[in-house]
Amino acid sequence: MGESEQIEIARYQREIVEDLRHMLRKYVRIMEWDVPDVAEVDSRRLVMQALASALAELQQEQQP
Repeated sequence: MGESEQIEIARYQREIVEDLRHMLRKYVRIMEWDVPDVAEVDSRRLVMQALASALAELQQEQQP
């Protein structure tokens, strides 16, 4: 990978992290509406597990 590709992927990395933060906030908020008794820390943990599982699923789809 060349230097220009590394610079570009570094920019994407920051954008991806921001997108994931947005998704985390979005789904924690939704979960708190749907399950009002759930603690925020539990909501965050569950949503993070779901995001990790979704990423693993996408990684498997990319395998030849």
